[in-house]
Formats: sequence, C-alpha cells, structure tokens
Amino acid sequence: MIISDSNVLHQGTPLEIDEHGNIIGLPKKFGESKFDLDKNYLKINDKEIVFPYCLSYYFDIHEKPELNLFASWYHSKDIMPHYLHFDIFQKNGNFGYAILINLETLELINVQICIIQDNTIYSHEIKLEDYCLDEYRKGIKVLKK
Repeated sequence: MIISDSNVLHQGTPLEIDEHGNIIGLPKKFGESKFDLDKNYLKINDKEIVFPYCLSYYFDIHEKPELNLFASWYHSKDIMPHYLHFDIFQKNGNFGYAILINLETLELINVQICIIQDNTIYSHEIKLEDYCLDEYRKGIKVLKK
C-alpha cells in the first residue's frame, strides 16, 4: 500500500502476522510485536493498546475482513513518523479503511476510508471524535521491562 497526502508519497514494507499473533518483519529494535484482531490488541516493544470501540469498529465493519499490514522505519522522521499501517478491506469489495499508527509511540496518526472505483483508489481522512482520540490516547500503556 502506498501512503500519500499532499506532502508525502511513500510505500511501506509488508509485514505478516503469524498464527500466534506475532508481527513478522519488523527490525529487532521494535522488540516483541503482536496483534490480535479478536481482542483488538496491539503491542510493539514496550507499549500496548486495546483499541477502543470507536477505532476497532473499522476492523469489524466487513463481514470477512482481509487485513494487510505494512510498516516503515527507514525514512526520515522529518517526512513523517515511523509508522504501522493497517489496510482493512473486503475481498472483491469497493471500499476499505487504512489506519496509521506511530510505530514508536503507538499514537494514532490517522484513519482513512479508501474507495475503489475502476482502477483508482480515492482516499479521504476520517475525522474521529475528540472522545475517541482521548480514549485512544489514554489506552496506550507503557510496560515495565
């Protein structure tokens, strides 16, 4: 998936999630990384979050969601933070969602709806309610090492 906005055009590295929820493909500096779709749980290194409903909703909207995961940690942070990108869609569907999360802090960068029309993908940022953003921020936990 290519991430783009008015200032950036960037392609992330595809990652995989194994049968135990381990995220495969991140450098060792990000430590243990896990994602559990059923529990809406994400852990990267020493940080974890259980996504609040207002965000996990985007993972649940499709009947049988397909999930692609990408990340980028090799570009300058002046361009954008190192990120984890969830691409959520229905096979043969005409829309999906993209969720960008800061790979180092787990802060939410943005959520977009992606509409597929012919051979073109149109993306539009979804403005989340303040209560959702607050709930998300408060949900980020730093684990003791």
